[in-house]
Amino acid sequence: MIFRTPSPRRALTVAIPLVLLGACGGDPGDSPTPSRPNDVPALHHVGLNSVDPSRAIDWYLAVWPSATRAEMDGKPAVASEMYLVFNEVADPPGGAFDSGLGRPAEQSAFWHIGAFLNTTDSDAQLAEVGVAHLPLYTGVGTETVWRSGLTPYSGIVSTETLDAAEPSAPRPGGFSYVLAPDGVLFELTGGAQTAPSMSHVHFFHEAPLCAANWYVEKLGMTLPPIRNEDGSTTPRPPHEPCAADRGSPGWPSLESAGTIRAPRATVVHETGSMSWYPRQCVDGRCGQDRPLVASRGQAIDHVAFLVDDVAAWHSWLTTQGVSVIEDPHPFDGGRAIMIEGPDRLAIELVEAAPATP
Repeated sequence: MIFRTPSPRRALTVAIPLVLLGACGGDPGDSPTPSRPNDVPALHHVGLNSVDPSRAIDWYLAVWPSATRAEMDGKPAVASEMYLVFNEVADPPGGAFDSGLGRPAEQSAFWHIGAFLNTTDSDAQLAEVGVAHLPLYTGVGTETVWRSGLTPYSGIVSTETLDAAEPSAPRPGGFSYVLAPDGVLFELTGGAQTAPSMSHVHFFHEAPLCAANWYVEKLGMTLPPIRNEDGSTTPRPPHEPCAADRGSPGWPSLESAGTIRAPRATVVHETGSMSWYPRQCVDGRCGQDRPLVASRGQAIDHVAFLVDDVAAWHSWLTTQGVSVIEDPHPFDGGRAIMIEGPDRLAIELVEAAPATP
């Protein structure tokens, strides 16, 4: 059975001011410059490379029982709040998480995919299907916990604040990680009030604030609004300047050396949000400076968004100088294009198949 995302869109709870670039030209006979389409892309799927898609799908269905086995564009898939679409490959793909390093040996702009849920008792739930959490380091040393709510302090601590952090008893919820087939890092995050949803994607970037600006300018997404003291909100302007110094590493972290989490940037798409964090292999943290590699061909290959009109988006993006990896082509009864975003991240835009009468 083929599952397709329906055409109707869920309305955003955040007002998104679209700044359309008006048509302009010189002589009256000139063709008008395409404007950015009015629709806001919605998260559709993540493309994964796998040596054994059937085994991988079994794993995801065991971890997330509300998901279903599906097919997307002739490829095996998992259908949930977002799709996971599997491309079978002969050899293990690059970018697999290395438990010894606490990261992949080669890192693309993808950090992890995952789900929102109350993690408080997820260790017992996952143990029933033979899945164990990865250890999270709590600071300098070897002490680890399996979810962030179990650290002996509240929140995130850095090198500068670790020693002064006030002791804290275990709290419910928090974030945790498990290792999916093909070395895909899968995050579980949330607390008692979290609505379960498998629709979680986080990224790395050379300059996270600049990446967020790119998604706003090129793809019509928006920055989270500024919340005022009276409870009202104000649209957030672009990050200017968008270059910012990296913060200190912090814990809890999959790496004993900590995770650099600042600056962090978030954008809102039609059905949720995504966040970017700084590239981690800097300042000798990985032995040498390691730029991010292209995501195509890695275990997590690309992220895809649903749009209304692929041709209109193709026209707009080409005038913006965005690199097109794959021109418009048939996709699951509709159309799709593949572009390259910041830090060589592969981004697919898909158009749903026409509704049948």
